[in-house]
Amino acid sequence: MTVVLLVAALTNSPLYGQQGDFDLSRSRVDLRELMPGGPGKDGIPALTNPRFVTPDQARYLAEQELVVGISLSGQDKAYPIRILTLHEIVNDAVADIPVAVTWCPLTRSAVVFDRRLDGETLDFGVSGLLYNSNLVMYDRNHACLWPQLAKSAVTGKLSSKRLKILPSLVATWGEWRRMHPNTLILSPDTGFPIDYNYNPYLGYQASPKLMFPVKGFDNRLPPKSLVIGIRIKNVAKAYPIQLINSVTYPLEDAVAGISIRIHPGFGNTAYITDAQGNLLPATVAYWFAWSAFNRDTLLHGEISLLHEGEEQINDGR
Repeated sequence: MTVVLLVAALTNSPLYGQQGDFDLSRSRVDLRELMPGGPGKDGIPALTNPRFVTPDQARYLAEQELVVGISLSGQDKAYPIRILTLHEIVNDAVADIPVAVTWCPLTRSAVVFDRRLDGETLDFGVSGLLYNSNLVMYDRNHACLWPQLAKSAVTGKLSSKRLKILPSLVATWGEWRRMHPNTLILSPDTGFPIDYNYNPYLGYQASPKLMFPVKGFDNRLPPKSLVIGIRIKNVAKAYPIQLINSVTYPLEDAVAGISIRIHPGFGNTAYITDAQGNLLPATVAYWFAWSAFNRDTLLHGEISLLHEGEEQINDGR
């Protein structure tokens, strides 16, 4: 019966005829909800062994451009969103720790993973699939599928395995450089003939509409409201960026009994630290995406924001 159901699911899935590309066994998601995003497998080329330059050489970056910044064991690296938008995954190492720096333009989310799992270093590519409009990675080691915001494998021999999430910061290049003057910066010399001044998502970013299906909507906020979310001890909570950036001081809160501080960011973003000021793994994303992958999420200021969100949604109908 299990085999019959799997075959039926595959036959009705957009993946039918392509399942040989990936290991779809032990799936934790409905395979019919894995949607082709346009370019096929590796049609968006992930970067491996990327080149870096010093801040003085990074004349291609404006002060207000956003980067994903990582600081590990005394080494700092920055990855321009402009480049990440057209590659989505960078397989790299920071302070000898193998990392995957990931960016999904459709959910506006950056997540940095430690690529080590059970004594093996995974290498990631772009599957060409989406789940809840979110980037689905695949590991080239075992061909398992990994939705970025699920932060775990959902198919194959690694299904349910989780990677460690590393603290990272989305900030303007100018601010990151001031905080980390010795940082290295990802070079646009990637070996691919790509114009990194071109952003194919500008129309999407300016529109309140989504391009791909999402399973269920949480109407407490408009879908494309930006939030920063964190999960601690199986408790998830989200904080609207607009609210965080309306104050000039950190918001103090507690999640699962852990004291945290949510700081206004640089460039319509935010970041979260513990009470001692240590950066915590948190995710800035569109609300529709955070809530789709964290169905149990709490929302800071929920009562007042629910009313505000409903007004904005109704005005757009």
